Amino acid sequence: MRGAITDTWDYDASVQYSKVKADQRTLNYFKVDRIQRSLNVVADPTTGAPVCMSALDGTDPACVPYNIFQIGGVTQDALDYLQVPGLQQGTIDQTIYQGIITGDLANIGVKSPWASEGIQVAFGAEYRKDSLDNQTDELLTSAQLSGSGGATISINGETSVTDLFTEIRIPIAEGLTGADSLSVDAAYRYSDYDSLSTDTYKVGMDWAPIQDVKFRGSYQKAVRAANVVELFTAQGFNLFDLPGDPCGADLAGSANAASDAACLASGVPAALLRSPSLDSPAGQYNFLQGGNPDLVPEESETVTFGIILQPRFLPKLIMSVDYFNIEITDTISTFGSANTLDACYFQGDADSCARINRDQNGNFWRADGFVQDLNINIGSLETTGYDLNVNYSGLEMGSFGSLNFNLTGTYLDELITVPGPGVDAYDCAGLYSSSCGTPNPQWRHHARLGWVTPWAVDLSLTWRYYDGVEEFDGSPVQIDYELDAANYFDMAANWAVTEKFSVLVGINNVLDSDPPVTSAVGTTGNGNTFPQTYDALGRWIFVRAQVGF
Repeated sequence: MRGAITDTWDYDASVQYSKVKADQRTLNYFKVDRIQRSLNVVADPTTGAPVCMSALDGTDPACVPYNIFQIGGVTQDALDYLQVPGLQQGTIDQTIYQGIITGDLANIGVKSPWASEGIQVAFGAEYRKDSLDNQTDELLTSAQLSGSGGATISINGETSVTDLFTEIRIPIAEGLTGADSLSVDAAYRYSDYDSLSTDTYKVGMDWAPIQDVKFRGSYQKAVRAANVVELFTAQGFNLFDLPGDPCGADLAGSANAASDAACLASGVPAALLRSPSLDSPAGQYNFLQGGNPDLVPEESETVTFGIILQPRFLPKLIMSVDYFNIEITDTISTFGSANTLDACYFQGDADSCARINRDQNGNFWRADGFVQDLNINIGSLETTGYDLNVNYSGLEMGSFGSLNFNLTGTYLDELITVPGPGVDAYDCAGLYSSSCGTPNPQWRHHARLGWVTPWAVDLSLTWRYYDGVEEFDGSPVQIDYELDAANYFDMAANWAVTEKFSVLVGINNVLDSDPPVTSAVGTTGNGNTFPQTYDALGRWIFVRAQVGF
């Protein structure tokens, strides 16, 4: 509901409620206890045929032998016995109440003597409540699905916050020599959570000395409070990626091998030091994850400076370049299981060593061994770079219509992570890995050329580009050390059949380019690539129709 209070003041009030339901089935995993029973097979005393011991002694009459020792020996009956679905059912509820009052003070004369526009203000309040309930069945809760990485445990919790906020924009000068336009803006928000309070603010300025050039800059302090998942996720086991145990055989003799003394102190039996049994064949190891209700909000500081060019001799050209520097402290994250190992074995950090829990055989990839890695406030992130945007519209071609051009790109200068005590900061710009996550190309862009034809058909060609990246801490001799630059070309044609009916035909990834593949995606990517960054589907042809009434 919105409307005018007076000629100068307006109001806007709203209430929003949303409910999301998500049911998920986990298919094709084997039930742990059934694997053991289906492999414990003997000859039937009567027929001589293979039969489960548990079927003979009556503990599990439904057991079907699982023959993995012969090609074609795995039957559908055996799979039907072994494979069971896991189920989780979740809901997220969100309620938001908001009220805003805005005012333009020009009518009452509150303005700069050098500007025709008045000071504009806004202030308001908001209440927001988020509730999460996710229930898992007994199979997931008791970690009975083999290969799922550990138990998936139910989550239940809620958060609420009351915000008070205000904004102001002050035009200082207009149409003056050296100040075609000059204005400043500011904003402030106070947030009261259940057990803490935060405040954020922003100041910015726009200055155009002449019509052709505008400079802009801003400083902002922001916060992010932990969400219900980060606060209330039950503790349970999951998997992390590692090329080998620092005390095992795979890394023996390398720079990533820990000292004998450090390995023995962390629980490796002397007889198993450098043993292959410490290394997971899958390159995946156990860690304990979970929420933390004592998390405090993250804080960030953002500084931007930019220039906008719109020359009068080329009025259809608009170009902007912006520098950004963003730093986040007290990041809500995990320290990282691999970082914990490094901090213990190579930095001697006692707290990290205390989080390494090896089983009686010195492992942390089998059932009883793990690295503790719960949610905490730790470390920092910082990134710097440049955003480029170029637009040129309406290049006339006579009877052949007109062309439009757009380029949006980002140059990533730095992406620095400070994991926490005992681990050196590292820069992920131009890199990828389990430590850096998905690829971080130093340059990426999206360029589009559009042709507005005189025949009610608009055509476009888009070029998506991602710089090549290298594996963080990888070896140049690896075949997948460097992922080559990726280029994708998309084409589309929109036909306005009538004023209210149009048809769009498009082809994404026209050249059917394959994504870069690597063995180092671990649990971050999927299918030996990173579909978050690259086009993993290949050529995609689509048709859309739109009808207006």
